[in-house]
Amino acid sequence: MKKIFLILGMVCWAFQWGAAQTKNVDVDNLWFLYACREHPTHPRDPVHFAYATRIHASSSAKNNLRMEGLQQALQIEGQVWTADESEAQMLLEVTLGDVVIKSSDVNERKAEVKDRAGKVTATNYYYTAVVVYTFEASCRILAGDEEVTKGTFFSRSSNQIYTSEEYTNRKSASDYWTNNREVLISGFYTRHAMEAARKVSEFASSHFGFPAKKNLRYAIKTIDEQKHVENMSFRSAAETLKALLQSATPDELPDRARMGDLVDYFRTIPFKYADPKLKADIRLRYAAYYNLCALYYYMDQPEKVAEYADLLIANGHDPKDGERMKKDAAALLAQFDKTGIRTRHFDPESYFRDN
Repeated sequence: MKKIFLILGMVCWAFQWGAAQTKNVDVDNLWFLYACREHPTHPRDPVHFAYATRIHASSSAKNNLRMEGLQQALQIEGQVWTADESEAQMLLEVTLGDVVIKSSDVNERKAEVKDRAGKVTATNYYYTAVVVYTFEASCRILAGDEEVTKGTFFSRSSNQIYTSEEYTNRKSASDYWTNNREVLISGFYTRHAMEAARKVSEFASSHFGFPAKKNLRYAIKTIDEQKHVENMSFRSAAETLKALLQSATPDELPDRARMGDLVDYFRTIPFKYADPKLKADIRLRYAAYYNLCALYYYMDQPEKVAEYADLLIANGHDPKDGERMKKDAAALLAQFDKTGIRTRHFDPESYFRDN
């Protein structure tokens, strides 16, 4: 009798295992925050160089700006600033004009209060000081005698508008501009000059520098099927991969030795769940191939992405992901080839000093 129960138990266990294997599998995104250092889109020769900055400002602009702070805001991230223009391979030049007040006025806003029947029970009036002004700011980027680019940030022909907070009487709004005119004008200078410095710095850093990027949001794959035998193991591996990738900084890549067990695990999934028609197996293989592609791509090994991207495409579930990953990996490889730097995680100062 015991043997009969044992056999029945094994049959039931085998049935449950088979049932678990035939269950569909929901594949979900597991989002993580990633940090890296971008390569220049237009690298110079040499790829690492010294740059200088020059600011031309009207006398009024100088009186209203903290020039040292503005100078510090003007930069090419990942390159070396020098105070000596003769030592620089590139020059960032910004020209700042005057704030010109064209008009100041008080605007009125009427607000009616109505009851449930739609009848007006009260009328309130609100007032704001409105100032219309212009400002001029332009830039040039020079490499020796070559004018790499130039542009205008703020034009004399384009009006800027400042609006104060609302007041309950017209005199308060009018007095606000009258009493705070000089402070507000100084604020106009600071805001627009810093905006000009930020824009030229972003352009120069993107084109010629190595800007650090943080909190970039990407996804790997996990599963959510409590009744599937692989559920807990796959979710655990995905969480470990997320933590690994999220530990990257612009200056440092996570230890590649930590990848070994993850690579081994995800590689076993297509062999364990190899049924070409079973939806659960197809989706498990998809999630495993996707995570292998992501692992190698975000760990700066794009040359290893194509193998698993091809398997992802051949697997059939969402093949466009595989095509996109191959394209992204090829673009990253091309960027590495352009700069000769085969990582997105390094400290420029120490890297270029030691290489």
